[in-house]
Amino acid sequence: MDSPRVALIRRLFEHMERNDLPAAAEELLQHSADDVVFEPHASHGEVIRGHDGLREFWSRFADEGTQLRAGAYSIAEEGDSVVVSGWVRTIDEGRLADTQSRWVYRFNDEDQVVSARAERA
Repeated sequence: MDSPRVALIRRLFEHMERNDLPAAAEELLQHSADDVVFEPHASHGEVIRGHDGLREFWSRFADEGTQLRAGAYSIAEEGDSVVVSGWVRTIDEGRLADTQSRWVYRFNDEDQVVSARAERA
């Protein structure tokens, strides 16, 4: 049986595999601290801070017409973090790109996400 942290991250990736970024973002935000920090690979180095910052980032991403799907090969809890190895597929202006990625979601004692970082594997 998964811990609450691992179960949350599994749900996020289920949404992302279906290209349902709004549902994934809202699920993540419901379980994030107010001062959460996000570093998605798609932000090209921009650090996204707080709930409104993430909503604005994904809204811009969607407005540009970029499609994104992601899936997990493995999800493991390591200390105060959940680490995911998986893949990302983006379609932007008709161009398809597949990337192997690694995500690290760090949690506080209340099981809220306090940071989330993605990097190429």
